[in-house]
Amino acid sequence: MKTVTKQQAVQGFDMIGGLAHAGQTVIVTNGGKPWIKLVPALKRKPGKSLAAFRARLNRILPKPIPGASEVLSRLRR
Repeated sequence: MKTVTKQQAVQGFDMIGGLAHAGQTVIVTNGGKPWIKLVPALKRKPGKSLAAFRARLNRILPKPIPGASEVLSRLRR
């Protein structure tokens, strides 16, 4: 983790952005106190799709609990 002042961040934004892009966390301070935290953006793993995620959830999670209206209609029968 690298710490820089606000002034250093303004003057060297390309360098600081490059550090964050390379995977390093950068803390920008203002008046000696942490002000901004730059972290690497999350990279999507290739091959992962929303459909695959939903399919995995359907395998892991239990079947949905019936809603209140469905429970009441069953009780009235």
